Amino acid sequence: MRRKKLGNDETSWDDDPTPAPPEDFLPDEAVQEVRLASNDLRDRVSKLETQMMAQYTAMAAYAQIAQNNSEAVRAEGRHDLDRSQSTLIGLIERVRRECADAIQGAQLRQGVGDGSDGARLAQLEQRFDGLAAALERSIETQRALAEQVAALIDEKMHREGWLVANGGSDDLSIR
Repeated sequence: MRRKKLGNDETSWDDDPTPAPPEDFLPDEAVQEVRLASNDLRDRVSKLETQMMAQYTAMAAYAQIAQNNSEAVRAEGRHDLDRSQSTLIGLIERVRRECADAIQGAQLRQGVGDGSDGARLAQLEQRFDGLAAALERSIETQRALAEQVAALIDEKMHREGWLVANGGSDDLSIR
């Protein structure tokens, strides 16, 4: 009896009395080299696959780290910008308050209004009225001075004999 191989690793017994040719215990050298080359190639592909998976994992980890770092930098930049804006706004508000306080303090020292626009406008109108009155007084004073100077010149001219008794400086002429 002889054992016979069927498909799917099944074996059956055959009653064929002719023996099968024996397989070579050691294969040919060419077959052996092909087997070694294929085993070597299989090992290399396996190692390459492992290395590529490791590199892929490392790249994914580095990408995640870079994304986290960029988000942290972006958040820190945003916070820094917010702090800068807050500081600038605070300083501007402080200067505005100090200026308003200084204006109100000056107005209170002068006894002028409450610092509103209407009060400032009324103050300006009062100043213009005062300046107009001062200008009118100045013009009146200049007229009075001009009359006094004219009277003094007439008197001096009468004393020195330039004018006749009833004449004035308007009567003088060069002939």
